[in-house]
Parts: sequence; C-alpha cells; structure tokens
Amino acid sequence: MKITLAQSINLLSFLKRRVDELQAELLTTHTVTVPKGEMYTPPERTVEQVLTEMAEIQKDVLALQELINETNMQQTVEWEGERISLIRAIETAKMLRSRVHLYKQLGDTKPREYYGGNVVMETIALFNPSEYKQAAEMLARQVEVLSSRIDKVNYTVEIDVSLASKYLEA
Repeated sequence: MKITLAQSINLLSFLKRRVDELQAELLTTHTVTVPKGEMYTPPERTVEQVLTEMAEIQKDVLALQELINETNMQQTVEWEGERISLIRAIETAKMLRSRVHLYKQLGDTKPREYYGGNVVMETIALFNPSEYKQAAEMLARQVEVLSSRIDKVNYTVEIDVSLASKYLEA
C-alpha cells in the first residue's frame, strides 16, 4: 500500500502508542488480588495474548522505522545553497529550534539588574540582549523555512508500506 511519508510517520506514532497501551494492559491484567480461596473472573485476555500482540506490533514498528529512515536518507531538500538529506534537515531543524530557545532566553536578560539586602548587588549582562532577541527572531524564520521544505517532502513523497493495510484499511 502506498502512503505518504507523513502518513507513515503518523502510523509509526500510532503503533508506538499502541505498544504503550499494551504494556499498560499487561501491567493491569498480569495479576488479580482476591481473598484467599475466593473465585475470580480472569481478564478478557491472557498475558500471552497481550505479549503476542505487542511483539507483532513492535516488529512492525521496527520495519516501519527502518523504511522511514531509508526514505529520509534518500530524499533531499535545499538548505543554505546545497542539497541535504531529509534526516539531516530534520536534525538541523531540531538544533536550530534549540538555539532559538537559547537566544530567546539570552534576549530576555536584563542588561543591568540590582538586588540585595545590606549590600546592593548588581547583575550585569556581558553581551547585548537585544542582539540575541533579534537573532532569535531571524533564526526562527529560518527554521520555519526549513520546516516547510521538510513538510513538502513529507506530504508529497509516497512510499510502499506493505504493513500499512493491516492498520489503515477498515
């Protein structure tokens, strides 16, 4: 079944959530607590059934993750005058977002701040906070451009995901 790269990423997210749900189910159904000698109603599914389903989905997660990674290595976007792999673009966007966050924090620094009790102390910024505020804004715009290019690939590139029909067809 052919689906877009974006759909495969959503499917991967769904499968990972399902594994988490199965782990939670396992932890709530692997034991029962009843007064000694009392009868109990067993859970609808056995530990083995839950573990079997979880193992099957985990196998699909690995296969899908590998397919996504291969596609991300093959697809490219233009960035700073060169073609870079989608995986590099994604990691670059993450790093740039982190830098934007840091620059915003630096930009919010007061150039000079006074505090204290008996002795008046002052904190002096050793840089120009407004420069970092401007740099954060410029970098944020660059990240948006890169993210848009990544999204364009994610929503236009189709890949053949044979296991998708198991989860996406009604």
